[in-house]
Amino acid sequence: MRPRTCVLLAIAAALAVTACAGPAADRARLSYAVYAEYARDANKLMKNGLNRRVFNKVESQAGPDITLNADGSITLQPGTYHLTGTSTVTMQTTYAPPVPKHDNTYPGYSMVYPVAVENAGRATIEQAIAIGTPNTALDLAPSVFDIVYTAPAKIDIAVGHQSGDDLHNEVYLSVYEVQGQKSDYHAVARISIVRLN
Repeated sequence: MRPRTCVLLAIAAALAVTACAGPAADRARLSYAVYAEYARDANKLMKNGLNRRVFNKVESQAGPDITLNADGSITLQPGTYHLTGTSTVTMQTTYAPPVPKHDNTYPGYSMVYPVAVENAGRATIEQAIAIGTPNTALDLAPSVFDIVYTAPAKIDIAVGHQSGDDLHNEVYLSVYEVQGQKSDYHAVARISIVRLN
């Protein structure tokens, strides 16, 4: 066999190996997760200020870069991620539309933030990774967030929701039972995370 033919065959073989390994390597690095919070056990009143969403169901998971922790927070390895999600709060615990007792619809919003600043007051908002769209508890409309975020180092994040500081015990973070009917299928928050690189 001529030297030139050997070189061409070696190049062709290397290209074939690269072509075959490329997609497989990409698949091996693929990381994504979808986590949800479902109402459990009883209706849960919202507290004043920031309330952490406690994700309690893994709906989809692949790869090593995204981890759901026991406290509902999420650990991200260094990298760039697309995070989307929703969070709802409500005044509705009956089949009839809720009637506010204090002339307040309880407007608020969700946010994604580093767990390290969860109890930092105003600094939590200032250091938030994403702020969700406004919503009101009266209307049960979700607060939605959608962000591309780069984690320069390993980080624990959480999703929270706030509807102010005077909730009069009529705003619920989750509703498990409506007029005696219990349900394990009330998803009150969800986050989807896909690693981009």
